[in-house]
Amino acid sequence: MGLHQSGRTAEAAEIYARIIAQEPKHFDATHLLGVVALEEGRLEQAQSLITSALRINPNDAPALNNLGTVYLRSGDLNLARIQFERAAKLQPNSYSALTNLGAVLRQLGRPRDALLPLRRAYSGGSKSATLCNLLGACLLDTGDAPAAVSLFEAATQAEPDDAAGWGNLAIALNSAGEHERARECADRAVDIQPESSAALAALAAVEFEQGHIEAAIATYGKAIGLPDPSTQTLCAYANALWTSGRCEEATTCLRHAIAADGNSAIAVWQLAMAQCRPFYNNAADIEISRHIFSESLGNLRTWFHAENHPEAYSAVGSTQPFYIAYQAFNNKDLLSRYGDLCSEWMATMPVAESAIRSRPAGRMRIGIASAHIRDHSVWNAITKGWVRHLDKTSFELWLFQLGRGSDEETTRARGDAAHFEDCPRGLQGWVKAISEARLDALIYPEIGMDALTTQLASLRLAPVQAAAWGHPETTGLPTMDLYLSAAAFEPIGAEDSYREQLVRLPNLGVCVEPMTPPVATPDLRSLGLPPDEPLLLCPGAPFKYSATHDYIWARIAKGLQSGAGRRGWGRIADRMRGGSNGRLVFFRSGNAPIDKLLEQRLRKAFKAENVNFGAHVCLIPHLDRPRFFGLMQRAALMLDTVGFSGFNTALQAVEAGLPVLAHEGRFMRSRLASSIMRRMEIPELVALTDEAFIETAIQLGSDELKRNQLRAQIADRRGILFGDMEPVRALERCLAAAITRSRA
Repeated sequence: MGLHQSGRTAEAAEIYARIIAQEPKHFDATHLLGVVALEEGRLEQAQSLITSALRINPNDAPALNNLGTVYLRSGDLNLARIQFERAAKLQPNSYSALTNLGAVLRQLGRPRDALLPLRRAYSGGSKSATLCNLLGACLLDTGDAPAAVSLFEAATQAEPDDAAGWGNLAIALNSAGEHERARECADRAVDIQPESSAALAALAAVEFEQGHIEAAIATYGKAIGLPDPSTQTLCAYANALWTSGRCEEATTCLRHAIAADGNSAIAVWQLAMAQCRPFYNNAADIEISRHIFSESLGNLRTWFHAENHPEAYSAVGSTQPFYIAYQAFNNKDLLSRYGDLCSEWMATMPVAESAIRSRPAGRMRIGIASAHIRDHSVWNAITKGWVRHLDKTSFELWLFQLGRGSDEETTRARGDAAHFEDCPRGLQGWVKAISEARLDALIYPEIGMDALTTQLASLRLAPVQAAAWGHPETTGLPTMDLYLSAAAFEPIGAEDSYREQLVRLPNLGVCVEPMTPPVATPDLRSLGLPPDEPLLLCPGAPFKYSATHDYIWARIAKGLQSGAGRRGWGRIADRMRGGSNGRLVFFRSGNAPIDKLLEQRLRKAFKAENVNFGAHVCLIPHLDRPRFFGLMQRAALMLDTVGFSGFNTALQAVEAGLPVLAHEGRFMRSRLASSIMRRMEIPELVALTDEAFIETAIQLGSDELKRNQLRAQIADRRGILFGDMEPVRALERCLAAAITRSRA
């Protein structure tokens, strides 16, 4: 044994073999000869010898632990788990057995189960970097980023030259929202070990979070080019590719991830959701992707039911069919199938069983769970007015701030609530906090925009649960009872688009306030905008512009070029100077690859219409609010996005006195701006067809007198949009009735 411990394994093995020859059932010699084989990578021989030793002494914990290591290195995770569990049961304080058990449980996709043995090992006094990194990784897997940060910091202190520890710390800090520190740690990891796939993946994750998508793709590409990239790295790389519009490459990458680890819930989930793309080149691609998405939902169900996947819930919301709402179809059936999957997979999450108990008579307790209780479009449009004006004598308001961001709006919201919860916590912690609140009703203003909200909404945490239109589409979730919309938004027969019971709150359904921001006049020339032409603002994000509508913008530009709507010398002068009667102004999103794809697609549409793209379109950076308001005051017209309308942008334009031409479609999501125009009784700013939208845009772009008349009407009538208490009172009646029914 002394020779063995000093590294002279060949001599030790020879002695062990001689002992066995003399005494075939000598436990120690058989076991240790198997350990030598294990150390030298002769796994089959190691398995045979250690198994023989255990026949002699079945309850030797170190031998069981070593046999588990053999199985682990052979890739048989379940057999490894069994041996480690037996060893840990025999020696409850064995650091090696507990750590190995935690490691194999995590590899099996059971990080929550891994926490128990790893915490036992940690409480036993060992604070090794290996244990800290492993325990931190499991905490991060289960959503407790702050606790993971503490453990990874301990790991880097124990081994400051370990690249893996710094990479882990970078990932945890990134998840906790500390992006600058995360970048420093990721850079340090790469400096220590430039050829580490894990270190490069950590750096790429930070780059992606900071919006440097192309840099992240390049770094991920280096990471997966190294030996044995993790499934997590492959999935993250695929997500970056998909976000940049390189969807075929993303799908290929995900298939590689699944081939490497067929039990990865994240990989199979992400592959299905990747069919709902952020960008399409033509209408045919949209139809094809919807068909493939439908098939993928069936594949997800088959995979889930094929065998036990105890951590499937961790995949829910990791990616979502967010962009399907930007397709002009009734998505109820597809999203209901998706919603069923969310609910089924979330049911695998281990939680303490507790029945939902109705509250006694008295003030009804209403919860609002949102990732955006701050200056954000969802808060400004929907949640803020409800929080401010809900009758506090009849309703006790509990706010759950699921997101990390906070500002003055958050501070004010805290004062408006009877209880405000914003402590950073993992999924399990939020489930516990919301369940223990014993709410009568729970409202989610936006579902489908972030993972945590979707996971929580897929559970039954209150007797009455409602969704609002922060993401203006049915949730498809069987756990949602009500969908809070507006009478102004919903056409006749809109119920057919919702799985939930549709609630049409009066008017615009919300109580909004004017923003009244400081206004800064932008320098038009520095933005590349002509100071002497009408500016027609097209403020939607690139993914709001469907390929099926590209021709609309080209024909508007063509009409402005021809001077339609202008007469006499004005039209002749335009032709003589070779100028334009208006510029379409699109805004860059910060996602450079997608911005480029939209520009390429628009250029193709303009070429088909024989219109000079460069002479009629300006692409400018995203502007802060003061400069955006300044530009709106200077602009001639705002053109709403076709198919997926803008509510906040239309309200801001109205506040700035800028006419908004809206295109009213079949679904609520295409009727937000038109509802605002109709509420002010300015129907001439609502187009019902593509042709009417094109014609009206050309006419208004060329008719300054008419635009000034519309500005005057807007200034006179916009007050009706703000401070409307009727929807709040109707919401109170709706909630009271639903709660009464649930109690009965």
